Amino acid sequence: MRDSRLARVRGKLATMSDGVGKQCETCYGEGRIPTDAGPITCPDCGGAGTLATEQTLVEWRLRALERSHDDRPDETSADIRWLIFELRRAREALTDLVSLADDVDDVGLRTRVRFIANRALELYATTTANPDDRQE
Repeated sequence: MRDSRLARVRGKLATMSDGVGKQCETCYGEGRIPTDAGPITCPDCGGAGTLATEQTLVEWRLRALERSHDDRPDETSADIRWLIFELRRAREALTDLVSLADDVDDVGLRTRVRFIANRALELYATTTANPDDRQE
């Protein structure tokens, strides 16, 4: 049986990451940076040592857009609020599909569903994998 985190993507074998944010390059994953007054919490990662995931960054951007258009009664602002609602709804549906894929018995189909949804959601980083690394 193949590893469910491996898939053929556009002719290349790809693998998904575990969904954890990247290590902060400002504090080198420590969460604190040195200053003349002593160590302080890293301003880029907030002391976590890892950066926010793509999904978190998208949500933060959507919230910033909402805040900038909340008090504006014009038609463009109403359209932007509607688009934000639709984007959130679509992302939630795709996330549900990724979760439901775990119940599919066909490993190939399950993997394809995960990778197709991941192209839009960017929940996991995909990297080219060595075909010899597959688990049979």
